[in-house]
This record gives sequence, structure tokens and C-alpha cells, in this order.
Amino acid sequence: MENEKVLEELDKRIKRLEAEIELVENRLRYLDEIGAPSKYRAFRRKDYSIYYLLLMGVWMLVGFLALMSIRNRLPGEINIPLLPYLFVALTAIVFPLIYLLWSKREEPKTPMDELEERERLARLVLSLFYRPLRKAIEDGDREALRSLADELLTNPILAEAVERMNEGDPKLMAYALYLYTSYQKGMEGELKEVLSSLHNKPLKALLSTLAEA
Repeated sequence: MENEKVLEELDKRIKRLEAEIELVENRLRYLDEIGAPSKYRAFRRKDYSIYYLLLMGVWMLVGFLALMSIRNRLPGEINIPLLPYLFVALTAIVFPLIYLLWSKREEPKTPMDELEERERLARLVLSLFYRPLRKAIEDGDREALRSLADELLTNPILAEAVERMNEGDPKLMAYALYLYTSYQKGMEGELKEVLSSLHNKPLKALLSTLAEA
């Protein structure tokens, strides 16, 4: 069977990812048992001074609006320069909002966050790529292989998961699948070039069947 080696390589990758998921699950279970989630949350101390600054800015803005609403009803003229006051009030509001948005993006991940993210990525690669790829190769379904190539190029979630799990370059992997499904005589040079650049072992084994044919 010409695809026996390909399926063997695929099974190795699938088992490796399944083992990693199981390892992460066991690790998360252990951390949960020793109360690690609450400990990690305690490390994330918040600086509430930024909220006080935001509250002060809102308070100043409310005061400015109140002053504007009553100034025409007061006797005489108010000589307080209102524009600098408004500028200070808006600055006191905008700056804390920008800081809060930035700090949420930059908040460091805990070890548990990283483990959960690793597990999520492994599951995505398995469910969206390797298992459908195995079935397509087993069935000899070239249309399904082309669909997988499309998915690698159009699904940013899958592409990111493939990259972060070090499964290869999603674009090159998609190109390898397109090449396999449309290969014909005269494309030997292109095949050789892709094989030299491709690092994903199952797809490399798949393309190698063309070179051996």
C-alpha cells in the first residue's frame, strides 16, 4: 500500500498530540487539586489608582457640564477659563481608558493559562487538520485534500494553531496538498523544491509517494 508510510507518520503525529493533551489534562488536574488557580489569581494584583484617576476625570467632566448648564443663569459673568478645565477632564478620562485597554492585552499569562492554551491548540490541529487528513488519505479523496488546503489558507484559527504547535508553515503545507492533488508529469522540479522546504513529516511522506511513482 503506497500510503502506508504516510498513515504511519500521521498516526505518530496524532498520538503525539493526544499524549500532549492527556499530559496537560493531568497537569491541570494536579494544579487544581493543590489549589493553584486561586494562588495564580492572587499574583495578579491590580493597581486601583488608575480607576481613581478615571473617576476623578468623570467627576471633573460632570462638574464642567453642570457649570456650563448654569453659567447663563448666574448673575454677572464667570471668568474661569473653561477650555483648559475641559482638556484636563478629558485627559483624566482618556488616559486611564487607554492604559486599561493596553494592560489587559499585556497581562502576563499564568502557567495554567499557558497549559490550557496549549491543550486548545493541540485539539484544534487534531480536529481540523490531522484527523480529516487521515480520513482523506485513507479514502483517496483528493477533493477533501483540496478542501483541507483551502482551510489552511482561509482559516486563521487553524493556521495559527498549526504554527504555534510547530507543525509547519500553513501556506507551504497548503501548497503541498495542492501539488499532490494536481501533480502531473513535468512537475518534478517543483516537487523536489517543495520537498526540500517542507518540514511537516506526514505531508512530506505524502509527496514522496509522487517521487517514488
